[in-house]
Order: sequence, then structure tokens, then C-alpha cells
Amino acid sequence: MPDQDDIDLTDTTSVSQQAGAEEVRNTSSQSYIQLSDAIGTLTPTARCILDELKDWHKRIEKHGSREKHASYLLTLDKIPEALGKYNNLSGQAKSDQAIYQALRQILDIDHRGQNRVAYAYPYLIRSGNKISSKIALIAPQKENKTDTIPYRQACFHFSQELAKMLLDNRGKKGRNWDEQNPGSILLQKNKEGQTWLYPKLASLEAEVSSLIRKGFGNVPYIPMTDFLEDFVNYAKNNSSALPILNDYHIVIDELEIHSDGSFKKLPETVNQILAQLDGLETFVKETLVKVAKENNYEGFLDRLNQYFSEPKFANNAEKMNPEEKVKKFISIIETFPYPSGKGNQILVLKETVELSLKILKRLTEEKGSVIHRKDDNIYTTVKQAVVAKIPEFTKTNHTLFRIDFEEEVAKAGITSKEKATEYVKRLKDDVFSDFSYYEEKRPDGSSAYYVVDHGYLAAVIHKLAFEGKSNPEYKKQLEYAKIINHRLSNPKHPELNGKLKPDIIAKMNAEVRNMEQEEEEKAKSDEIRSRFNVIPGILTFIVSTLIFVTAGYYLRSAVPIFFGVPFSIAAGFFAAIFFREKTTSEIREDIKNSGKFPGVSDWGKPSSASANTSFSSSDEDSSGGQKEEKLAHIFKAADNFVFPKRFNKITDKVLDPKSLKKRIYENLDNIKRNNMTLAKEKDEDKIASTVEYAVLQAVSTIIVPDDIAIRDMPNTILINRNDMKTALFRSQLADFYREEMNKKKFDKKLVKYYTFLINTLEMEYYKYLPKKRV
Repeated sequence: MPDQDDIDLTDTTSVSQQAGAEEVRNTSSQSYIQLSDAIGTLTPTARCILDELKDWHKRIEKHGSREKHASYLLTLDKIPEALGKYNNLSGQAKSDQAIYQALRQILDIDHRGQNRVAYAYPYLIRSGNKISSKIALIAPQKENKTDTIPYRQACFHFSQELAKMLLDNRGKKGRNWDEQNPGSILLQKNKEGQTWLYPKLASLEAEVSSLIRKGFGNVPYIPMTDFLEDFVNYAKNNSSALPILNDYHIVIDELEIHSDGSFKKLPETVNQILAQLDGLETFVKETLVKVAKENNYEGFLDRLNQYFSEPKFANNAEKMNPEEKVKKFISIIETFPYPSGKGNQILVLKETVELSLKILKRLTEEKGSVIHRKDDNIYTTVKQAVVAKIPEFTKTNHTLFRIDFEEEVAKAGITSKEKATEYVKRLKDDVFSDFSYYEEKRPDGSSAYYVVDHGYLAAVIHKLAFEGKSNPEYKKQLEYAKIINHRLSNPKHPELNGKLKPDIIAKMNAEVRNMEQEEEEKAKSDEIRSRFNVIPGILTFIVSTLIFVTAGYYLRSAVPIFFGVPFSIAAGFFAAIFFREKTTSEIREDIKNSGKFPGVSDWGKPSSASANTSFSSSDEDSSGGQKEEKLAHIFKAADNFVFPKRFNKITDKVLDPKSLKKRIYENLDNIKRNNMTLAKEKDEDKIASTVEYAVLQAVSTIIVPDDIAIRDMPNTILINRNDMKTALFRSQLADFYREEMNKKKFDKKLVKYYTFLINTLEMEYYKYLPKKRV
């Protein structure tokens, strides 16, 4: 953890002290404080501490608090002050060393806590911008036995928020490892003044111990194994710690990965391997080599010298793959023949080296989990990006979002085919659980997926319905959107159109229905027209009937009329069929069969032999068409910059001539990059003028009448025609103007001005849209 790398060694520096820690660990299984008959054997300092604790608990009860809470308990830092009022104690009895010995007695450290009369448990506190600790002491002395578990739970519950903060920060920032000598953190001086290896100093337990040590102040440290156990269990339950040994855990860090899949910084597991390897190498040079020389282990020394002659890791890429070097080093050290009969020092040396090797092996085994976490981390990034993209795309474009799941996963750099297949399936499940979709089956058996945020589905259908007339892709998407809408409507999905206002939904649905009715009536009319031409049929019937009536008049007989009427009906019917409007394919077939126009190929397109004649007869039309196409390309290049898709407020998409020029000049470089014709031109004023002209040809221009116009307000308003077609945009802009009008409701001129704009947007907007071609 940051700022916690100065580890106190009193619980890890010797075999005897480790045994003491083991005693406390065993004591933690006994959850009771017992009143002992041997209190008389305690030191005066210990008895005074117990008296102070007894009085403290009585005061808590007197205030009527039955709840166990860390802040109510007496803490170790207050003991020296509390002992000051005991005049029977000497200065020596009030010293830090005397308090330490008293704590060992009342906690019964020497006898594994079997007869302890007090309980100690730390809790975390915030100290400025840092986190420190206090050591709570518990000894009510009311009953023969007092259960310590409620106090333990209360103190750790009090610490949980800060414990989570510590783990999160440690996971994000990592430890400050020494890149040149990462193993230095494991090497400390022992009581004899020798540099010794303590493999567990890189563990999470050692980091937490250094934090607890601050709560002891100047009093020598006593291991708090109950808190370590609770802290580690909390970290494991929250997937923040990885077990290496029972008493050795490491923090599960947040992996930081480049777009190419490489690591921005080394993962915690790799840093741990490098630290343990470097620490053991240094320790071996200073201890095992000395023992090997004393005992003439020439073979071992040769293998070791050969190993140390090999180059170290040169860069992070090599550091990420230390397994071979670790394996080779372990195989050499495991062959070391420890001499027998050399006393306790060799035994301690052997235990230290074997512990280090054990940790190193386990870390190497766990290194594989980093790769799995890397892929999981990449998947999470991909999922978050895709899930965030869909609602934003739907809201901005009001169309279906076509997604290729395989491509999204492939872009993330996942190399394993099995993993890629698994993540594609997971990504589909995650996306389909949050959004609606349509699966389009392709002829080759694959599928294309169209996804939509159904909170905007009515707006999507509205746009696709109006723009699908001229855009085949939108027409196809409209069918898919209707299928999705039907699926969500029976029964109704609770989130369907949930991001749109009800009145806007009703308005858009009504416009779509009216448009569909018009299309249906037009289709019926076109179908009748394709079968019959009514006018020639009626004319033929009238002329034929007149002929027969005239004949009957001159012949003085009703016979011509009797037979003529049915004949006229039949003649009119056949004339209506004969003079019907032929389809393009029928006209093409007639021209082809006539053989009079060899320049027309089987597909009805001019052949190369007659191309020049065809083009020469339409120079004027093509020049006009080219000009329109050129302007359309310029507008397309400028559209996203002049009328941005993403905006903070709706009026960002509404311009006047002055603001139009300003926005064009602000984005001139971007517009030039999007259009090759403009990029070749050097004169920026000329470019801006051309862009302005192109934009003016493609926008809806609302001119405020002179009797309504106001000097300080724009009298010419420019709106993108695509926005003007959209009911949602018109409604949002009208609502904005309505809010502004309400703010200025006492200004009659402004009210009249905004009323005109609102009426234009809600009632007369069709006047500013392109006329439909008949």
C-alpha cells in the first residue's frame, strides 16, 4: 500500500518471534476473556491498566450505550495519560517498556492466551490525507467470561470503508518497487547484524502489519493476527487478494494495457516474482556461496557462477516472461547439500531458502492467471465501449446500429481463438440483455446484427420511415425496427420509448401513420394506373358512343344504340389497357424488340458506340447535375462541423448568417480535409464562401417577418433540413423557445417573436422542407 513500505520486523525477524506470532494466532481461536485468580501476580502497571479498562466500560454503560462501537473503546495511545493519575506507580512503571510487558501479561502472550484477561484489536482511522490505526483494548471484568467477537466485529466493521480504500488504491497504483533491486524490500538486518532474507515482507500481511504498527506509537509491537486474518478474508471475499500461502497474500491489481495488448506497467504477480528472485539471488551470494566455499562444493559453485554470468532482464518484455530463469535458478538451489551438524544457523538458513523457493514456485504458478485477467480486462473494456456506444449512436443518429461482434473482439487484440469465441458469445449475451436487436441471416450462413436502444425506438422508426423512401439501407432498417417494435409491444416492454416524452411519441407515431396511409393510397393509385389509363378509356367510350348514337339517329333505329353501348364499353376498356403507363422494363423490352435503336443494350443502357452522341445532347443537363453533386459533396464535408451531431444544447444546431460564417471559419481546416476539391484551393475566403453557398442550398431558411423582427435577435434562422424533418428535433427546439418566452413573458415583442418561431416549428414546418416530386 502506498506510504506503507517501512515494515516493522518484530513479528518476522527471528524464529522465536515467529513462534510468538504463532502463539497469538492460536489464541485467536479462543474468543473469550476470562477473570483469573492470578491477577495478583500481574505487574502494578498491568493491574492499573485493568482498573482503567474496568472504569472505562462502566462509564460506557452509564451513558446507556449497549451498542459495540470502536469509537467507544479505550485505545492504547491513551494509556500513558491514564496511568499518570496513579501516584503509586513509579516513572519506570509508566514507561513504554513497562506498558509493553503489561500488555503481554494481560493478553497472556507467553501462554497462548489461555488465561488472558484483556483483548486487543486495532481499527483504522483517517489522519489527514493518510490512513493510520488505533489499538482498542477490551476488558469489562463483569462476568467470568466475556465474548470478544462482538468487539472484534464492531472494530473491523468500523475499518471496512478505509480497508476498501486501501485495497483499491493499492490495486490501482501498485507498490513502489525498486526496478534495479526489487528484492531489497526482502533484505533486512537481523539481531546479529547480518543481512537476512525475509520472504514474507512482500506480502499483503506485512503491508498491513506496518500500518497497524503506527497504532502502537513508541510501545513495542505485538502481532495483531486477528485483524490480519479479518483484513485478508475481507480482501479475498472482495476479489482484492490472491493467496500464495496461508499467511502470504498479494493484492490483485488493476491491469493497465496498451491497445496492442502489451502492459503499461508490470502486473503485481510479475513484480512479486522479480522481487523474490532478486532477493533470493542476493541472499544466496552472501550466504550459500560462503557455505559452499567452506565445504568445497565446486560443482554447485560452477553452476551458480554460470547462472550469474547470464544477462539480467533488459526490458519489460523480458521481465514479463521470467519463468525459464526462475526454473533454472530453483533447480540449482534445490541441489545444494546443506551440511549436517553445523548448528541452528544452517537449519535457519535452510528454512529461509526453502520458504523463499516455495513462495517463488507458487508465484510462478499464479503468473498464468495474469494472462486470463488480462483477457478479462480487455473484454471488460470492449464491453463497456460497445454498451456505451449503442445508446449514444441511437440518440444521435436515430437509426439501427449495425454491429460486428467478431470485429469488436478482434480489435481488442485477444490472440486465443478459444478466448475470442468465448468473448464474442459473452459480448452478444451482454448486449442483447440490455438492448433490442434483429438478426439478419446472410446467404453464406453468417449473421449481421442490428442493435437499438429501445428507449428511442419511436424516434428511430420515425426517421427511417421518412428517409427510407430514398435510402435503401434505411428502408431495410425500417422493416427490422418494426419487427423489434412489435416484439417489444406484445406484451409491452417497460423501457420501450422510455427516454422520449409521451407527447413526442404520440406526435411521431401519428406522422408515421399518416405517411404510411399516403404511401398506401399512392401505391394503390400507381397500381391502377399501371393497369389502366382512365382518360383514354373514357374518351374512347364517349367517342364510340356518339358514333353509334349518331348512326341510330340517321337510321331511325335503336339497334345501333343497343349494340353500340356494350361495344363502346369494351372499346374504352381495351383503350385504357392499351394506353396504360408502361413500366421501365416494358418500355426497354419494346425498344429492344423493335431493333431501331442498336445503341441500347440488353439492359437498356447506351452502348459505347452511341455514347458520344448521347452525351453531346445532354451537356447542359449534366453540367447542372455535376454542379449540384459538387455542392452536395461540399455540404456533406461541412455538415458534421457546421451542424454538430453532439451538442450541449439544442440551439447549437440553429444558426443565423453571421454564426454560420463564424462556424465555417472555425472548422475550415477540418472541412478542407474532408473534401479534395476544397483542399486544392489556397484562398480561404473563397473556400469559406463556397462552403457557405453549399450550406445555404441544403438548409431550411426561416425569415422572420419585418413586423415581428427584433433588432437584437436573429431575423434569419438556418436549420439543417434533416433536423427540420425530425419531429423530435422540432419538438425540442420549440420547447426551448417556449421556455425562453416564459422567461420574457412581459416583453410583448419577444413573446410575438418566439410565438412565430414556435408556430413555424410545430405547424408550418412543411413549408421549409423540399417539395415532393409528383
